[in-house]
Amino acid sequence: MNNSNNTNFYFGITDDKIYICFLDYETNEFKKCLNFDIPDNLSNNLNFKIILNLLKENIRILEKKLDLFINNGNISIQSKSYQSILFSIKDIFDDRELDKEVIIKLIRGAMQQFNNCEKNLTILHVIINKYIVDNKVYNSFPDCKKFKKIILELEFVCLNKNLINKVKNLFNECKIDIKKIVSHNYAKKFLNNVEDDTLCFAAYKILSGANQSEVILTENTSKKQSLFNKIFNFFDS
Repeated sequence: MNNSNNTNFYFGITDDKIYICFLDYETNEFKKCLNFDIPDNLSNNLNFKIILNLLKENIRILEKKLDLFINNGNISIQSKSYQSILFSIKDIFDDRELDKEVIIKLIRGAMQQFNNCEKNLTILHVIINKYIVDNKVYNSFPDCKKFKKIILELEFVCLNKNLINKVKNLFNECKIDIKKIVSHNYAKKFLNNVEDDTLCFAAYKILSGANQSEVILTENTSKKQSLFNKIFNFFDS
C-alpha cells in the first residue's frame, strides 16, 4: 500500500455513527465513503474500546479498497455540546496604524481571557463579526491608516473539552494525525444545498474558506510554542 501524506480523508462523528470519506482533489468529490454505527456516544467510557475497534476495522476496510494507508485526516463533529459564544475585546492606541498585528494581538488576548474563564470548552472556530474603529462599524477589515480605539466583536464556536480530548485519543490510538477538527453544527450553515448536508462535505467547505470572516488557526510545530502562540492566517488570502 501507498502512504497518504495529503489530507484527503475526512471523518465525521455523531452520537451514533462514524463516517470515513476519501476526497478526490481532482474532482472535489467524495468517493469511497463508508459509515458504521457505534453503540453509544464517546462520552460513555465503557464503550471507548468497542468504538476504537470498530474504527480500526473500518479504516482497514477502506485502506484495502483504496490501496492506501490512512495517516491523517480532518474530523467533523456533530454534538449537543456545541456552543456559539459572542465575545468583545477593545484596545486604545495613540494614533496607531491599523494592521494585522493589532488584530492578532486582540484575538490572542480574547482567546486567553475566554480560556481562563471557560475551562470546559475548546475553541474550534473564531469569527470576526464586526470591527468598530473610532466608533465606526465595519463588517470587513477596515482601510484605516490611523486610529485611536478599536473594538472587535468575535464569535467563538466551541465544543466540550472532554469530548475533543476523547476524539484525539481515539484517533491517536489508530495512529492517525488529526489536521483539523470542525464543528458540524457550525459548518453546515454554509452549505448551499440541503442534499450536501453531510459531515465530511460541510467540513471540506468550511476548511476551504466558506466563511470569509473566520480566522484560520494554525498550530505552530515548534515545541516551544504555547497554546496562545498560534499563527492567524486570516490576512494571507
